[in-house]
Amino acid sequence: MREISTVAVIGLGTMGAGIVEVFARGGLRVFGVETTPEYADRGRAILQRSTDRAVARGKLDEAGQSQILGRITITTQMADLADVDLVVEAVPEILQLKHDVLGRLDEIVPEDAILATNTSSLSITEIAAPTRRPERVVGLHFFNPAPVLKLVEVITTLRTDQAVVDAVVALAQGLGKKPVVVGDRAGFVANYLLFGYFTSALRMLEHGHVSREDLDTAMRVGAGLPMGPLTLMDLVGLDVCHHIGDVIYSHTRSQMHAPSPMLGRMVTSGLLGRKSGRGFYTYDRPGGGQVVEDAQTPAVVAGPELRTVGVVGRGEVADDLASRLEEGGYAVVHVPDADDSEDLRRLVDAGLVVEAQSVDLDLALADLQLDDLRDLDEDDLPGRDLDDLFEELGEITGPQTVLATVNSAAAVALGALSGRPERCVVLRVHEPTGNGQVVEIGRTSVTDDEAVAMMRELVTRLGAEPVVCRDRVGLVVDALLVPHLNDAVRMLDEGYASVADIDTALQHGLGYPAGPFAMIDHIGADEVLAVCEELAGGTSGLPRESVEASPLLVEHVLLDRPFTPAG
Repeated sequence: MREISTVAVIGLGTMGAGIVEVFARGGLRVFGVETTPEYADRGRAILQRSTDRAVARGKLDEAGQSQILGRITITTQMADLADVDLVVEAVPEILQLKHDVLGRLDEIVPEDAILATNTSSLSITEIAAPTRRPERVVGLHFFNPAPVLKLVEVITTLRTDQAVVDAVVALAQGLGKKPVVVGDRAGFVANYLLFGYFTSALRMLEHGHVSREDLDTAMRVGAGLPMGPLTLMDLVGLDVCHHIGDVIYSHTRSQMHAPSPMLGRMVTSGLLGRKSGRGFYTYDRPGGGQVVEDAQTPAVVAGPELRTVGVVGRGEVADDLASRLEEGGYAVVHVPDADDSEDLRRLVDAGLVVEAQSVDLDLALADLQLDDLRDLDEDDLPGRDLDDLFEELGEITGPQTVLATVNSAAAVALGALSGRPERCVVLRVHEPTGNGQVVEIGRTSVTDDEAVAMMRELVTRLGAEPVVCRDRVGLVVDALLVPHLNDAVRMLDEGYASVADIDTALQHGLGYPAGPFAMIDHIGADEVLAVCEELAGGTSGLPRESVEASPLLVEHVLLDRPFTPAG
């Protein structure tokens, strides 16, 4: 295998120019190839701007910039590639165009040169098929922005020579990248998992389950991801997302990847995201990143004044909530014992009552004798039945009092029992992430807008981010994150990629704070399984195959085994 010291990149759009910069930063001589002088100048300008930004941020000095740019030759002549060791094509995702490029390279580059494709969706096997050297073709999928993100997916076919794989892996490592080696399948690792998640998010938005802003807040803050799904799709380009999604669906035919009609209409209308100045959001200019107000921007609605909040229940959840409410400036009436009807009457003047009972079942069961366990019934466990409690709260409190529960329940059923369905909501308090904390507010079709506005204001005063959505199983965060994690377990169970490669792909390719298996171990595989089962049996609105727990997830729960090594 010849040493890779001279490389070429064909196609100098944003991605191609970024790959050129990566190679040049790594000390290699690089040819950047375009079809016309105009496109060549555009590619040269992209490289200049990118390295100028690095200098302005102090990540590169002017001497270093000069050295990087000095290693790059921009050309419109493919004949200049006669002595290169590796060629990466980064032309548009059109199979015939890629065939044309590789066909021309067959006639120009040395017989032992490696041909690589940066495709994000097309089959490497199909791209390699017409060449005279399919054993020397490999996928080399960088992620945008290539100079920043560490992941490189190395995709092999049944014909790829192992020496070729070893050479490009060593090259990627030498460039400071994190290569993962996988087989040829639609979407590879990162995009396959990402686009299942995108499809579910789009379904939520299209069905009116949640607003665009709250959807993005839920996943950025509540799940701790770098950005929400709609912001990310606007950044990638809705046309690109539509194309990649279609390719993955054409291979899987799974409802998990079924194309979004809304996304198709947007692309047809020219709403392509940041690059067109308008996508899910509206931007200050085409290519700009500053979101500006538009017709869909929600108006700020002030809620009615709230002074007194009741908290019903004992335990860590109730105590923490009562403490934070007091810190937020509210008068708090805390009733630890939900069974004490006399004490509950202290809530008569509260503007909001939050049921926050928490039950430590392990502790409760430890206090029961063996004879008790034989006859154990659900009613014997601590904590008052929600149906009875909300019926009594409806009788005790005033008609304008909002009733809420932090436990999983249907707001519509509790609302009916309380006699005020328009004043009942479900709250889901999420664990803080590196981006803050989310509290989801589950509403029904009859929930009063004033009640929702009051809850938004309360959550904000508690120092958290409110997310309002329809009261469906999993609300937003759990309904999107848990199937996403379960999909990663399914990929592992299919033998396509290892735990380490899947975690590397999403952490270093998509910027996740941790890989999906590290997330599962942090949350608890038993909790992930419980949410999957709840979603599968409830009203999440998601395709059953996306929420049905992977057998491997069940196995890990039964064996009480983590997915990732300790420490």
